[in-house]
Amino acid sequence: MLFRRLAVGVLALAAAMPASAHGPSHPMSGGKPGDAARASRTIEIAATDNAFSLKSLSVKDGETVRFVIRNDGFETHEFLIGTAAEHAEHLKMMKAMLEQQKKSGRAAPAMQHDSGVMVPPGETVTFVWTFARAANPQFACDIPGHYEDGMHGAVSFGGSR
Repeated sequence: MLFRRLAVGVLALAAAMPASAHGPSHPMSGGKPGDAARASRTIEIAATDNAFSLKSLSVKDGETVRFVIRNDGFETHEFLIGTAAEHAEHLKMMKAMLEQQKKSGRAAPAMQHDSGVMVPPGETVTFVWTFARAANPQFACDIPGHYEDGMHGAVSFGGSR
């Protein structure tokens, strides 16, 4: 129950933050949103509390992948692609938003990411990404506590498309 409140609070805070602090104007590295018609493969991922069924991922530079993320857990999860440093920075921002939400007591709608998606409990979301080489890329859930519990995996590059 505490985690559910935490996730709802994080979502509320994220939506209340200015666009410059999060979302489309706060992109992460490792590629860009892709065209579903150009996807070379589909990867189905189950998210639970707090793990992904996918542990690591090997892609080609320039490859477009369709991810189908199903949340089998009780908490909202993110599936974001970025560098290890960007995930660390994003996690700091998420923690700060949570603290701000606790102080203000305000709630707001969910946030959006260019480099990933939010997946509410019991829902399935599709996300298409075209990969580009970056230093230490990862996929991760940056909701406070989730990344720390191991909800992340390495992305490696195996050539060009």
